[in-house]
Amino acid sequence: MTRLIHMRGDITGALLFCTLLFLGIWQLVVSWKKLNGFSLTGYPDRRKLSFVFGLVLVIGACGWYLSRPGHFASPDVEGSEMLLLLVVGFLAATVIQGALASVAFRRKYLRYPPASEGERGEEPLEKLAVPVEESLVPALFGPPAGGEPTVAGVLLLHDYSGTKEDTNHIAAYLRARGHATLAVDLDGHGENPRGVISPSMEALMNEAATLLRDRSSRSEISVVGIGLGGTLAIRLAAADASVERAVALDPPTTEDGGWPTVNALRELKPIDLAAGFLRPAARSEDKGGITLSKMLVLMPPAGTAGNGVTVIGTAGTWFNSPAALRGCYGECGPGKLVLLPGRHASIASGKTTLEAILNALS
Repeated sequence: MTRLIHMRGDITGALLFCTLLFLGIWQLVVSWKKLNGFSLTGYPDRRKLSFVFGLVLVIGACGWYLSRPGHFASPDVEGSEMLLLLVVGFLAATVIQGALASVAFRRKYLRYPPASEGERGEEPLEKLAVPVEESLVPALFGPPAGGEPTVAGVLLLHDYSGTKEDTNHIAAYLRARGHATLAVDLDGHGENPRGVISPSMEALMNEAATLLRDRSSRSEISVVGIGLGGTLAIRLAAADASVERAVALDPPTTEDGGWPTVNALRELKPIDLAAGFLRPAARSEDKGGITLSKMLVLMPPAGTAGNGVTVIGTAGTWFNSPAALRGCYGECGPGKLVLLPGRHASIASGKTTLEAILNALS
């Protein structure tokens, strides 16, 4: 303890060395794990440039520090002192990496901003309840704006850990173009009193589709889902012949056996990462948390959805990779794949995406 209080040797140099070393290691990890939100070299990350940058920092820091007197191999700074400096250096490098990544991300965001979040409907959405077995599931229904005849009813499904309100901008955009919309809280999410009994949520999907057909006065409907909601949209299109069109926005891709191939760490900016730990997980039937990965693994195989499926994903390697999305869309049956700029967190709100949804529903 005395040595820690009265630290000797080149403390400043050792701390600078540790910070630069870990900052270089951060670049290597960003390149290796495709952590686009933490990248300092691009949007998404330029992996080779990040790797070279990290390698230069690591080699340069080691070459500079080990070639000068007073480094950690000498008696001045050693043992517990060096361990403390390593910890402080790691924390400093992490803070610097997060701050620089946020600045780089923000500058790129301003240079290539996502389109507007869509149109906000002036008419409020009507609160409904979908009877599912012994429960009433909250829902939001919106008739076409201006009292126009309904072109088609559209069921809106939010993403994992989201709520029905997350689709309000899509509802406003579609309502302004003659569609009636119905958004529900998925099992285990939001105000839905039901836990996740079945990951495919067949009972909820069937009852919500029935309610939408009744309220829109049309025998055929369409369904649009974000992320996990996109997976459910594809499955509903395969199971329900009344579903004329299905649009899946960046649904999580899986490999054989149901294991997900997505990587949420690619998606997250530093602030997103901190917020992700505070976001509630889906509730299972026993009120415990259930992860997206587990839900995907437990989903039974789905049938072919037919011609009316459109998968919209990101052109860069973010939450999914384009190659994995192509495989997902191929397994859905004949349909269409649309790759757009942006990342998973913002793709649903872009004007280009909203236009692509409207084209898919036409």
